[in-house]
Amino acid sequence: MSKIRDILIHVHVEEAMRTRKCSRNKKITIPKGEKCLVVKTGSMNSPKSYSCENARPMLDQAWNKLKKVYESLGLKPPKY
Repeated sequence: MSKIRDILIHVHVEEAMRTRKCSRNKKITIPKGEKCLVVKTGSMNSPKSYSCENARPMLDQAWNKLKKVYESLGLKPPKY
């Protein structure tokens, strides 16, 4: 059996090594040591960091898209 491909290669969570600005709301700072969502949108773009508060709606939207992909393939999405 072949290796399973990782389709979420441009999305990960990391701990901020320094204070960062949230890419969705520049008024929000992500303090050093806090976890944040990091998204790289293209090979030429620098990664964008999002606070946990602002990552939630993005992750919800992504989950809804994934559920639709499951349904389009006739598969039942996993329950969490």
